[in-house]
Amino acid sequence: MNPSEIFRLFLLVGLFSGSALAQGEPEQAADLLLTNGRIYTSNPVHPWVKAVAIRGDKIMATGSEEEVAKFTATRTQVIDLGGRMAMPGIIDSHSHFLDGSLSLDQLHLDDAYTVAEIQQRVRAYATAHPAERDPWLLGRGWLYDAFKPSGLPSKHILDEIVPDRPVALECYDGHSVWVNSPALALAGITRDTPDPKQGEVVIGTIVRDASSREPTGVLKEEAVSLVRRVIPEPSHDEKLRALRGGLKEANSHGVTSVVNASGSLAEMELYDELRQRGELTVRMYTSLMLEPELAEKTLQTYEEARRRFHDAWVRAGVIKAFMDGVVESHTAAMLEPYADDPGLTGSLNYTPEQFRDLVVELDRRHFQIMTHAIGDRGVRAALDAYQAAEKAHPALRDDRRFRIEHIETVSPADIPRFGRLRVIAGMQPYHCYPEPNLLNVWARNAGPARLPYAFAWHDLAAAGTRLAFGSDWPVVSLDPFIGLQNAVTRQDALGQPPGGWVGKQKVTLEQALAAYTRDAAYAEFAESHTGALEPGKLADVIVLSQDLFRINPLQISKTRVQLTIVGGKIAYRAGL
Repeated sequence: MNPSEIFRLFLLVGLFSGSALAQGEPEQAADLLLTNGRIYTSNPVHPWVKAVAIRGDKIMATGSEEEVAKFTATRTQVIDLGGRMAMPGIIDSHSHFLDGSLSLDQLHLDDAYTVAEIQQRVRAYATAHPAERDPWLLGRGWLYDAFKPSGLPSKHILDEIVPDRPVALECYDGHSVWVNSPALALAGITRDTPDPKQGEVVIGTIVRDASSREPTGVLKEEAVSLVRRVIPEPSHDEKLRALRGGLKEANSHGVTSVVNASGSLAEMELYDELRQRGELTVRMYTSLMLEPELAEKTLQTYEEARRRFHDAWVRAGVIKAFMDGVVESHTAAMLEPYADDPGLTGSLNYTPEQFRDLVVELDRRHFQIMTHAIGDRGVRAALDAYQAAEKAHPALRDDRRFRIEHIETVSPADIPRFGRLRVIAGMQPYHCYPEPNLLNVWARNAGPARLPYAFAWHDLAAAGTRLAFGSDWPVVSLDPFIGLQNAVTRQDALGQPPGGWVGKQKVTLEQALAAYTRDAAYAEFAESHTGALEPGKLADVIVLSQDLFRINPLQISKTRVQLTIVGGKIAYRAGL
């Protein structure tokens, strides 16, 4: 008799035998039982079980089918997994969830590789979305590699096809926006408009023609805000409608929790409104943005968010800083010049002293800090500030959980500092998928000397660093299995290059899963109630179409989620 047959026999005995009827229902009956599965718990001490019993929003028990059968009652819903793999819900440790949700209905260019293809898509989208309905044409995802040899587009490409209304297209990395002439005019951007500054530090660039000094139509970093401020804000109802679509998208990919790496008090209120309506199906830990000066009003906003939102569904308490930009546009801060342009090193958005003082003060107030740092100089500046905070407040060592996000380049001298300072590496595996934009633009700009430490997951983990993986949605897909595959292969869909791009920085499947589950939970102070399938923790469980441990790693991205359970309730179901 196989385990499934034994389990069904236990059910029959429990439900229909005279002795069971005499004794009544189990005192602690499960509401939902998952059985006959290969269930990965993400607990390294006890990684596999056959069945899970759920009561309310928590896991009652895990173990063999026989061990969980005693929690069965007439009201228990039983789902036979048919031998499928199940695991904890995915924690996306770096998302821009509201932006991603709003982008679902916008123009997408992330797989358009030529100017002609981009123009065709813009033209088709403009036809399908007339100006009466959409006064602005909005989209995202264009790739630098599509615009050879300069790597940047111009307003003229858009003016040819949409001359009569403003167009704003965000680059795939979110750090540049491409606009047409009507958009520049509405924003009041001319040859005389200065690049934005923060104090004496230039924090954004209006790209200009070398001879005429006229704006070309590309805005980098904080210069993007010059256009964003004139784009009509979506209404409250439009945001809620978009978020409902985003929640469905997340649950369909097995995402049950996210860390929002940009946000506001108003955004948290949207999540709370959905929660009160019973519609929130993803747990939200949302950051507030670091201001250049910690004015009393700013600190009051930080404190208000933490006071109001602090449960397992909607939480505040993390502050997000932008230390630098990105490699592709030469705005990431480098210790040495860019390989393709020796005159550029990028720049920091704060002076090291200014950032240190901000971090030390926020640390004193017990806020977590996550810092976007892509260039090796940006990473070092963040580590220096974190080290200063540890020196100032040594008693907080076990509670602070500082994070650095992206870390696309890092000096080998700084890698051991992550482990010593207990700094969490928030990284996004799909960002180094070996496609033309990475190979032809990123690698060219960074240069061969930096390549051995590009997206250095392995070396950081070997130095004792906890990895917390995410998507950076909408920069790339919300689907975690695409990122998971790249984490363990660093190869394209055809298995190229052999051994993987900078293959020494690959991680194992177990390491990658930990970075999407238990270590991701630790990175957001949630390890006591999520990130692993253990009794007493929240019942966030997903069931997969294939067993990740029994397939070729190059097939991982083909995984589909067949069941998503969040807090004991089914949020998504397909094919099971």
